Amino acid sequence: MQDNDPNGARKPPVKSGWRKAQTGAIERRIVTALCYDLVDSTELFHRMDLEDYRELISAFQAAANKSIVGHSGVLRVEAGDGGLALFPIDLGARDAASLAIRAGLQIIETCRHVGEAAGRADLQVRVGIATSVALVQGFQEQSWSHEPVVGVALALATRLETVAAPNTVFVSDETCRLAGRSHAFSFEGIWKLKGFEGPQRAWRALGHKNEVDRFYAFGRLGSPFVGRTAELEALSKAWKSVVAGNGQTVVVEGEAGIGKSRLLHEFRRLTRAERSKSFFFQCVPGGFHSTLHPLVNSLTGMPETGGQSKLRAATVAARFRRHGIREDDIIEIFAHLLGAEGRSENLAGSNPKLIRERARQAIPRALQALCESGPVLMVVEDTHWIDPTSREFLVEAARVISRLPFLLIATTRPEPTTEWSDDANPSRLSLQPLDPDETRRAIESNWPQHRQAEFSELVEVTERISGGVPLFIEQICQWVSDTKIADNVTMPETASTTHISAFEEILEARLGQLGPIRDVARAGAVAGSRFTLPLLQRLLPDYGKKALANAADTLCDTGFVTHVRAGGTITYGFRHALIHETIYKLLLRRQSQALHRRLFDAVSEDPAIAPWIDVGSRAEHAERAGLKETAAQLFIRAGQEAARRSALVEARHHLEHALSICDSLEVVDRVDRLRLTAVTALGPVLTGAVGLNSPPARKLYEDGVEIANRLPLEEKSQWFPIYWGWWLTGADFLTMHERAMEVQVMLAGIQDPEIRLQMKHCVWAIDFNLGRHRETQSAIREGLALYDTQRATEARTIYGGHDARVCGLGQLALSLWLTGQTHESDHALQDMVRFVNEISHLPSKAHSLDTEAVSAFYRNDYKRLTTVAEEMSEFARQHEMQSLAGLSLLFGGWAEAHLGNLEGGYESFCKGFDLLAELGAVIDLPIYLSMQAAMLGLDDKVDRAIEVASQAILKARETGHAYWLAELYRVRAMLRARAGAMRNLVIEDLRVAAETAQTQGAVALQQKINQSIEDLGLVVDR
Repeated sequence: MQDNDPNGARKPPVKSGWRKAQTGAIERRIVTALCYDLVDSTELFHRMDLEDYRELISAFQAAANKSIVGHSGVLRVEAGDGGLALFPIDLGARDAASLAIRAGLQIIETCRHVGEAAGRADLQVRVGIATSVALVQGFQEQSWSHEPVVGVALALATRLETVAAPNTVFVSDETCRLAGRSHAFSFEGIWKLKGFEGPQRAWRALGHKNEVDRFYAFGRLGSPFVGRTAELEALSKAWKSVVAGNGQTVVVEGEAGIGKSRLLHEFRRLTRAERSKSFFFQCVPGGFHSTLHPLVNSLTGMPETGGQSKLRAATVAARFRRHGIREDDIIEIFAHLLGAEGRSENLAGSNPKLIRERARQAIPRALQALCESGPVLMVVEDTHWIDPTSREFLVEAARVISRLPFLLIATTRPEPTTEWSDDANPSRLSLQPLDPDETRRAIESNWPQHRQAEFSELVEVTERISGGVPLFIEQICQWVSDTKIADNVTMPETASTTHISAFEEILEARLGQLGPIRDVARAGAVAGSRFTLPLLQRLLPDYGKKALANAADTLCDTGFVTHVRAGGTITYGFRHALIHETIYKLLLRRQSQALHRRLFDAVSEDPAIAPWIDVGSRAEHAERAGLKETAAQLFIRAGQEAARRSALVEARHHLEHALSICDSLEVVDRVDRLRLTAVTALGPVLTGAVGLNSPPARKLYEDGVEIANRLPLEEKSQWFPIYWGWWLTGADFLTMHERAMEVQVMLAGIQDPEIRLQMKHCVWAIDFNLGRHRETQSAIREGLALYDTQRATEARTIYGGHDARVCGLGQLALSLWLTGQTHESDHALQDMVRFVNEISHLPSKAHSLDTEAVSAFYRNDYKRLTTVAEEMSEFARQHEMQSLAGLSLLFGGWAEAHLGNLEGGYESFCKGFDLLAELGAVIDLPIYLSMQAAMLGLDDKVDRAIEVASQAILKARETGHAYWLAELYRVRAMLRARAGAMRNLVIEDLRVAAETAQTQGAVALQQKINQSIEDLGLVVDR
């Protein structure tokens, strides 16, 4: 037995062969130091009562001291809210480093407990650990830690603590090397630390290897790495190119269990010393419709989140900044896309496509920031399960890394899941089964020692049924280890097509040997990618807590599951996705349904019991439990959440799936209302993702109106967004006008001011385009009298994507000018500009700039139009609005052409026109065509100009776009006159123009027509 000091610290034993030092002698020793410090303790001091603060600090220091002493360390300095400890130099450097890390991790855990006991969720601690050679003066077994120590370990540990994230342990390069056998680490970059001349590498201690690292969760490292020489060489070649500054993308393809993760683990080990940062993202089964789930899981799995169920914007910002991404706009856009709590509301209500475009353009800047300190390795595993948003950003990253020291590796099963762009040009590695020699070596290395006598008689059948697949080899060898009789499973005669079925049989046989523990594995398979003991208790209520814990440990021991990292909570996950898939597949339908029902009930009652299960996952569990109507409700919620995060593809899936569930239910009023709720949410998603006048959007709203018409009149106001969408998706302006009138009549009895305002919004938008100015101005004035500032905030996102008052004032200004009321038009325009600047709503500001440009265009005010076009261009650049950029080119080019630079102006105009056409945003096509015709005329291309003007007239008549029709005829008349056309054709165009303007009351256009008649010296009968 060893003696203990009065404080309970175990005295270090004296190892044989060590010379006792003389008192006062100086010796070189390897020393490991640990520094810890509470986060923001000064703020805590100011927020807390003095006595409460003192008690909290005392409890924390006592717990920290106990953690250090319990791992053979000695607290050398204790100062307020932190301390410095040394670990026994006589135990050996590796053991000292390992004990220090264990102590650091326990300090974090005890800090959390102390905080919970005091009701302080904000109590957090940072730990730094470093190892170095030191000069120890007066070394004795009893007093070594209290004598002077000269070395960098103490200073380095202190500096590492200052850069560590809250609730993490940062260790030095040397500590990481020494503890590499016992612990796993993630590289946290190269840091310039105060007091150190050169940069220092930092590693985050994740925990004991059996509980951390993705490969330990899904593969085993106990056996040697076999084969894959050519694949490793290919990856190494790509890495050399990356180190030279040439980014590379590599796609590793292979069937489940073929060894993709094992290969990458080996490669990551080989490149550890050269890379500045390493990132790992894991796609999971069922994650296809969970937006950015690899990034979300990576962020919420970090210790600093404390296992919170919701991702917070502060966590996103902290993680991004730690890795060098400090631009606020990049952090803001990704916090929005991730749905982080506490995110900025600046993007609320913005166009989803605009937000995605901003994120896409932020990716190059983010990657550049990541590479500032050196080469970066990023691995994204199992991309066959990747969600559409993550896939889009992954492809964009691959496209832009060619000039960065960045290696991107994506693994996938051989399925056509990701289409890479031509400029991404990824290299591809296809993993094949091990060859016969490699297969035998792999079997030998996995074969249980206590069954060596049977190796020769079973190796051939093992080779055959494994097919050279490493995971299958491992499972067969494990099965041989577990069972006494190795022929309980009927072995298939052929290997090429039955490896999976043989794997399933072996896995089922292994589970069968575990008895009741098999039920725990099945419950875990239903839970999904991870599960906890409290969740298992809800799924298996007949099992006691201790029995479940023992069963989970047995499943870990037998290699089915492992501990995984999840914010400090003991969490389990299947060691390989194929094991998870197979166990779930072997469940009977009734078993599966019952377990899904229990899981759904558990998460509904207490979401914190499984915080990783989001609304979409809950919906899937409800559906598999047979709760179809509830599932539809939850899929609608999931779709609404995805839409708020601008994830239109995921939102569309959830909402369309909700509708398909409704179709399978009995048609009753309750289901009709559920279906209409889905249509209300899905409509804006389809118009945004597919197009405003797309057939899917039009069909959706037509079906929605048909259902809404079946419900009582008093409910119709609830479904007004559907009627609005039905109007908005009309095939042309004439159809839209008919629908607007129909909605007005149908909902005439509705008294809700917002709905009445939006009905007027429909009317004025259409009547203006039809040239009905009297009706337009009346609808605007009546509608704006109903405007409510508070309700407008939500209405902007539902009805048209812009503010109704901004739209109404702008439309009023244009209509007043056309009807000759220039002074009143100026006032309305000024009111619009003043109000849009007050509300700071980006889409409304873009709408306002468009209106200002059109107003200057009407007036032939080319200087003002140039100024507005420049404002549009700058606003579009700042907020990445491509359609506004197109309008700025179009109107700016028109002004430039009339200010003397015809060639340059026309080129700019055409670029803008082409961009708008590409985006499908050519709203005022007849006007744009008339502008083009006029510029062609200025360039003496009169025949071509007449063709374009005729096309504009045809389009205007086809669509009912009539308010500019008089001007279109006048322009064509003037062009025909210049071309020497027959006199009657010119007169006819002017006659139609004059009649149209008179009918519409368009005084401003009548004046232009009269001037043209006078200039041509014609007499036109009207």
